[in-house]
Amino acid sequence: MIHIILKETKEFLRDKSNVLIFLMFPVILVFLLGNLLSKMDLAEEVIGEVRIHYMIEVDAPSDVMAIDGYIQGVTDQKNIIFEKSLDLDKSKELAGNDEITAVIVFTGNPMEIQIYEGTNRIKNESISAMMNGFSQINKAVNVVAKSNPKALMNSMDNEVDFIRQKDLGIKRTMLDYYAITMMGVLCFMSIMLGAMCFMGERQDKTIRRLKLAPVNQVKLFLSKILGLLPQTLLQISILMVLSVLVVGANYASNFLDNLYLFLMYLILSFTIILIGAVYGLFIKVNPMVTIMPILWTMMFLSGAYSKEVFIDGVTQVMPVYQVQEAAFDLALFGRYDKANKVIVVCIIISIIMLIIGAIGFSRREEQ
Repeated sequence: MIHIILKETKEFLRDKSNVLIFLMFPVILVFLLGNLLSKMDLAEEVIGEVRIHYMIEVDAPSDVMAIDGYIQGVTDQKNIIFEKSLDLDKSKELAGNDEITAVIVFTGNPMEIQIYEGTNRIKNESISAMMNGFSQINKAVNVVAKSNPKALMNSMDNEVDFIRQKDLGIKRTMLDYYAITMMGVLCFMSIMLGAMCFMGERQDKTIRRLKLAPVNQVKLFLSKILGLLPQTLLQISILMVLSVLVVGANYASNFLDNLYLFLMYLILSFTIILIGAVYGLFIKVNPMVTIMPILWTMMFLSGAYSKEVFIDGVTQVMPVYQVQEAAFDLALFGRYDKANKVIVVCIIISIIMLIIGAIGFSRREEQ
């Protein structure tokens, strides 16, 4: 197994085009996109005035008090303005015409929050975050109210500041954005390494020698895949190190978060390589013709090359976008939830691909 891994790594490094395309080109892209497009894409967005119409249709007095208290705490009459709606249809029409930001309806028992969004994506995300925060607080308050209402009364503070400015620790630029998105691009591009893995052996007519080797077929398949992993490890390491030291980009604000980000991308790359290898086993069409157009389209729609590219209902379901979202959540805020989901999904897919690939490799090469 070690010999196969070393063989794959040496062959990769011998090809100068691989060194340029997979090792240096992503770093060059980070520099070019981060500087040349910095005037078109801004690292920060000014949200401006957020005007919200709301309706309260709940019966529980505690819910009504919680809603009123939250709205009073959030409203500053300058940037965030809540106004009661007397006509839901009219308010929804105003939101659709972008005359107000959104309409929020508090209804049901237990309470549900219905949000009718406007057309501004940044403001919609802000409102969604606000309502998510309120929902979590309200659930916690209800639990305490049922178990220990006296403690809740003693801890009440009418001057609670619901919105606080959070220092991200690092002044962010578009270089940071592209440093993270290029990591995702690099990982998804590794599908080509997997797809060409066994295709190359067939074209060089060396697959027969592999079959004659006294190695279990499942072990042989795994060895070929693991032989591509050092290349991916090298790619991710070089991109992260050079982006920080040469280009001046930033990832997470501390070593532990950066290490976890690195781990997520490494596991993702291994999964993508496995998907490519299974493709190469069962489909003989050149992946440059079939995979690359789909891959580039998916990366474009995911905002990998510009954060202004966002198609509601399409962008969110793109795998590249979901990985980027997890990476930004980890790098900016130190939140691991989305990164953990990406890792778990990758592990599940990897196990499935390993089983399919090992069985397919054994059966197809025996034919």
